[in-house]
Amino acid sequence: MKKKEREKEELISVIIATRNRSEVLLRSLYALDAQSEEGWPFEVIVVDDGSTDGTGSLVKSASVNFPLSCFSRPPGGPAAARNAGLERAKGRVVLFLNDDCLADGELLARHRERLREYGGECAVLGRIEWAPEVECSALLRELVGKYYFPFYQIEGQEEVSFAYFITGNLSAPLEKIKEAGGFDEDFREAAFEDVELGYRMYQLGVPLKYNPSALAHHAHSLDFDDLFERQRKIAYWLNVFLAKHPEAAKFYPGINTSSLPELPAGNRSCLEMILRYASYRGLKEGRVELLDREG
Repeated sequence: MKKKEREKEELISVIIATRNRSEVLLRSLYALDAQSEEGWPFEVIVVDDGSTDGTGSLVKSASVNFPLSCFSRPPGGPAAARNAGLERAKGRVVLFLNDDCLADGELLARHRERLREYGGECAVLGRIEWAPEVECSALLRELVGKYYFPFYQIEGQEEVSFAYFITGNLSAPLEKIKEAGGFDEDFREAAFEDVELGYRMYQLGVPLKYNPSALAHHAHSLDFDDLFERQRKIAYWLNVFLAKHPEAAKFYPGINTSSLPELPAGNRSCLEMILRYASYRGLKEGRVELLDREG
């Protein structure tokens, strides 16, 4: 096989959807530029989903050694942005990476390695850990590990459920993604748009393999409010997912889609805690608004 044909055959298209995170995005690009030799060749496609912070010009100014393209589109959400990236991908394999995730030097090599093991006929989930510089309390790290990055739940597993089709660090054959229909753009927020695609990949018989050595570091700090909002979005879009795929309800025991959920009316302390949190959110949002006006 000629060199150019081999490079095209082995090319991985890294797709990064982004909005208003130009500084950490630039760090993400430079982390990719430091990939080990086994990770090459690859290209990076940045889809700017309506940023207002100069993302496009900053990306174009980046000095990297891989083919880098960036294009802007009106804001439509991560599903639509990633679909736009898929249309421009030249590789047989695509790797979805969050804009706030810094690739370990062996990230692409480890994705490539696991894909080769299975003849390119699988999707590969990599691991996401906190970047060392991110400050976070032990309790919040524990909560994020349970609800946001639940990788501890699949430790020691080689093949995992479609529910772990987490596109913060995940590779898959482009042909299979297109066969599944790409991302459903009805999912307008970053919640369940990836799992929904993972379910359709599962229906096609594409296994999801887990390789914890394909590591990326999450370089975006979170607080409890962020986690709360994340859980609200997940619960909301879970409803949409199950409405589209009612047969998938068997994978979510305890979720009753035939009636509205109810608060634990008999649990006074739980209700009081919810009300105190509502007061805290109101005070915080009001204070931030006043400070913005004063500034």
